[in-house]
Amino acid sequence: MPKILDHDALNAFQRDGFIAFDPRLPPDEIAAIRRMLMALHDSGTGFKEGALFDAIGVDDGSETRRFPQILHPRVFAPALLETQFYRAAHAIARQMLGEHVRFKADISLLKPAGIGAATPWHQDEAFQDPALDYHELSFWLALQPTDRSNSCMEFIPGSHRWPVQPHWFPGDDPRVHALECVDGFDPGAAVACELPAGGCTIHTQRTLHYAGPNVSDRPRLAYVLIFDLVPTPAAEPRTFRWRDAHRTARAQREQAWRRRGGLLVHLWRQRSRVRLTTLLFDLRRALAAMRRLRARG
Repeated sequence: MPKILDHDALNAFQRDGFIAFDPRLPPDEIAAIRRMLMALHDSGTGFKEGALFDAIGVDDGSETRRFPQILHPRVFAPALLETQFYRAAHAIARQMLGEHVRFKADISLLKPAGIGAATPWHQDEAFQDPALDYHELSFWLALQPTDRSNSCMEFIPGSHRWPVQPHWFPGDDPRVHALECVDGFDPGAAVACELPAGGCTIHTQRTLHYAGPNVSDRPRLAYVLIFDLVPTPAAEPRTFRWRDAHRTARAQREQAWRRRGGLLVHLWRQRSRVRLTTLLFDLRRALAAMRRLRARG
């Protein structure tokens, strides 16, 4: 299993803003990760606190989930961070971002058979605070063979060098968690990354990406690890108008949970990734998020 990327892979990443590679994970580990994540999805774990949500629907419980996601699944299944995948991703993130890299988050992404919705074209940074600059890497692990029929990742080469493009809500509905890039790119330039089970892609927070619907007869499950450097104040002022307009049921559930003491639970869960030098920074961000949620009321 590679602990670092070779020269050609690094050059490709610098050029394109993404790569696909084989971390050479044992088949039993791939199966174990899939079992842990499917158990969380099947049991509805994390819904009340906003960790489980439908990224493409109104997410109020009235519709079948077409793109369920679980934020921070490792807090419900700690063994996820005891895997060779985590160790390999951490080592490569350290190679690419330096010794101050930290583990930021993990996400489970499920697209049900036949009805799994497309992931709109977007940049991950569009979801974040425009007052800050980011350096992030997302490691997207396929837990079964993945191609265009069941929603493999697709990327626009070179888009990691672009600023954040205009985004809005799919169907013009601010209740939908997902964001969609609405201008500034050519979808015809996309490169599809078909992967075997255990294959992985890496992309930055600005790399424009997409994944189509799952029209196959099997669920498509992916596991994402995100590593970053501590964000810094943005070099130039900017605004993301879509952030102010967002009104998701997931955020409302999280707000209610945090008001009942969930904020302290969240900070305790994050203790392993918080250094003393960044504790106050992370706490300020958490409190600012609470104030924004209350203001939206």
